[in-house]
Amino acid sequence: MNTRWQRYRPIVTQVWQLGLPVIFTNLLMTLVNVVDVFMVGRLGPIEIAAVGMGQTIRMLVLIAVLSVTAGSMALAAQAKGARDPQRLSFVARQSLSLTVLLGLVLSVLGFVGAKPLLTFLNSGGDPEVVAIGTTYLRILFLGTVFLNLNFVINSLMQGAGDTLTPLYLVGGVNVLNVGLNYALIFGLGPIPAMGVSGAAIGTISSRVVGGVIGIIILYSGKNVVRLLAGSFRPDWSMFRDLLGIGVPSGLQGIFRNTGQLLVLRIISSTAAGTYGITALAIGFQIASLSFMPGLAMSVAATSLVGQALGAWQVKEAHLRGTIAIVLGIVVMSSIAVPLIVFARQLVLLFEPSAHPTVVAAGTSYLRIVSIAQPILAIAMVTNGTLRGAGDTRPGLIGTFVGRWLIVVPLAYVLALTLDLGVVGVWWALVAGTVFQAGYVLLRWQSRRWVRIALHKTEIYRRHLHALNDGVRERYLSEVRARLMAQPLVSEHVTPDGVTYQTKQGDVSVRFSDGHYLVTGAFPGAPQGEKGLGRNHPRARAAD
Repeated sequence: MNTRWQRYRPIVTQVWQLGLPVIFTNLLMTLVNVVDVFMVGRLGPIEIAAVGMGQTIRMLVLIAVLSVTAGSMALAAQAKGARDPQRLSFVARQSLSLTVLLGLVLSVLGFVGAKPLLTFLNSGGDPEVVAIGTTYLRILFLGTVFLNLNFVINSLMQGAGDTLTPLYLVGGVNVLNVGLNYALIFGLGPIPAMGVSGAAIGTISSRVVGGVIGIIILYSGKNVVRLLAGSFRPDWSMFRDLLGIGVPSGLQGIFRNTGQLLVLRIISSTAAGTYGITALAIGFQIASLSFMPGLAMSVAATSLVGQALGAWQVKEAHLRGTIAIVLGIVVMSSIAVPLIVFARQLVLLFEPSAHPTVVAAGTSYLRIVSIAQPILAIAMVTNGTLRGAGDTRPGLIGTFVGRWLIVVPLAYVLALTLDLGVVGVWWALVAGTVFQAGYVLLRWQSRRWVRIALHKTEIYRRHLHALNDGVRERYLSEVRARLMAQPLVSEHVTPDGVTYQTKQGDVSVRFSDGHYLVTGAFPGAPQGEKGLGRNHPRARAAD
């Protein structure tokens, strides 16, 4: 047991070192939104409504950004694992290029569509809400490029194993955001009070500063992600890789949020009515704090699994991911206990009027959902492990089936047909989580993600696709994995082949006619195995 713990302890330490800064980063991002709403709340209910609807529409932008950030994080992790700074720089440049292009498109669409979207959401409401909200949203959409850059730069660093720098960046940007918002909303000295427009200007100004500082850090050469000499010209093959990983993550968010709207409609049809929706809002805000460790473990898992696969240490990748999943279960289970025990008291903190329906429904929500915290941990962290391999479709399928085909119809039957009310909705949410967790966990155990990770690599597209299965597996296990297991070996893929830089010298691999030829110093090889020739077993096609 002690020997096994000695094997696992470094990975547990890595998960914590990567995960803890992510928890604080997410807390800071949540806190700045709360402070913004608090300050705007001093202006009046119409202003709050305008900002609230504006933030709902902004969520669509954030979901679109996921289509880049998820891919950036996974590919940055794999490039870091291959110890190839040129590849990592290339991933970073292409991520930034795609982010800028996407940001420009979203800016135009958002600027034009702000008023129609707000009018739709404000059906029958005060027209002043639309007027204020339109100005607010248009200012935000004009700065979409910088908002996106903040997210993508953070994701690149997190994927490459640096979660501290994003924490410092987010912390600095948020402090600046709060200060600017206060000055611009209420006025300060020579700065006139701009109200809701000031909140938008403060938010975008802080993101501009954050984006510029982030780019400076990437160019400084002092971060794990370095922008080396090269072009930002779009590479459509890399764009496909980024979006192939990221789009399912973005769609996952869309299915989750649209499914939630239908759940709200069902809750409003129960005896609890609007009070049930209030209970869900309060309960979710409380429970969301317990989700943060799961999200942090998910990011850590993406980085660790991706780096292991970049070095083609498949068993190590599976071990790292599994330990992250177990650690997520332990942490989220421990948080669930006080949520269950003190559920009523926690709800009363957010509902000082102590309306009996809200308190009862909110308490039951917290207790039922908290029971499923270990299962939710599996779903969240396993999504991260699969993302590290570039396998994001299982998360999309799990969310679609779990939310749309299980939660929504089951909530309707339990809550309305069987007359269980909001409690039936809470159990339906748990059932959906069980399916999502089971589906992604089966995928993780099936190891299909290994093949998917390989197919998304440059080495596969350039060379390995032309080898038959036997030769390919021999090369991967006996050459690539063996070489990359050495601590300081780096892998560089070129159109002519692959070069491994080792302390003993370079090892070159050339591919031709279904064969591969290895030449050069081979670290750790038995005596006399250096300079492998064409007739060596590693250089022959399978018979």
